[in-house]
Amino acid sequence: MTVKIVRSFGVLSFGKFLGILYAMLGAVIGVLYGGMMMIFGLVGGGANTENAGMFRAFGVGGGIAVIIMAPIIYGLLGFIFGLIGTVLANLALRLAGGLEIEMDD
Repeated sequence: MTVKIVRSFGVLSFGKFLGILYAMLGAVIGVLYGGMMMIFGLVGGGANTENAGMFRAFGVGGGIAVIIMAPIIYGLLGFIFGLIGTVLANLALRLAGGLEIEMDD
């Protein structure tokens, strides 16, 4: 077993990684919430009220918007906070003198 010392992480590399990871998470959340929004819009819009058409359009349109926008927003926020977190982690690694990792050869 060899002990290696990590002195820093690639800021852009880790930011891209977290951006992609959070975009995938946003896609799952977007499908769940957007799907529920569309179902509730269709169910609520089926009532015989004067605002049923508007309720139905808002539910379906809003659901589609959530499905499209959630991965984009989650991905951008994951990238930005990944950059910030990596810069802070590199600062902490510098102050601590690195991070020891034990690896097999």
